[in-house]
Amino acid sequence: MALVSASFSGWERLEKALLDAFEEWAVEDINKAHWDDQFKTEKWKHSPLTIRANGEKAESPRDIYDLGNLYQSGIDSLKIERMSSAIEANWHWDAKNRSGQEYAWYVHEGWGTNDPYPRKFTDDISIAASFFRKAPGKALKLRVSQHLATINAR
Repeated sequence: MALVSASFSGWERLEKALLDAFEEWAVEDINKAHWDDQFKTEKWKHSPLTIRANGEKAESPRDIYDLGNLYQSGIDSLKIERMSSAIEANWHWDAKNRSGQEYAWYVHEGWGTNDPYPRKFTDDISIAASFFRKAPGKALKLRVSQHLATINAR
């Protein structure tokens, strides 16, 4: 007769490791690296030529950093709510145009008056079906793996 058994204890450590991994991911991999990539590195189709408010000529394709107002509104708005067994990260892109209207949705969906091209800078995070195939999902898996490895090392 063979007797085989297995057990797991320390649910609190596992839960803490997962929550810590998510929080690090939101701050380091998304709020720093991912938004920089989406706004400053990624090149998006845009109207053929625009004169930005600072006088710079911008052609297509180009970044969506512009004067940095939309980018900064997202970076500054990160809110992480950590509960006993859950965690949530939220961003509110609330930059306003000259008429005082929030314009993130217009940029994201391409509903601007002069620019019909969507720049879907949040989709890599918000579309569940493709999340783990994109850089943010891969970064989250790596963070979780790193944090779980610290539990196993003890």
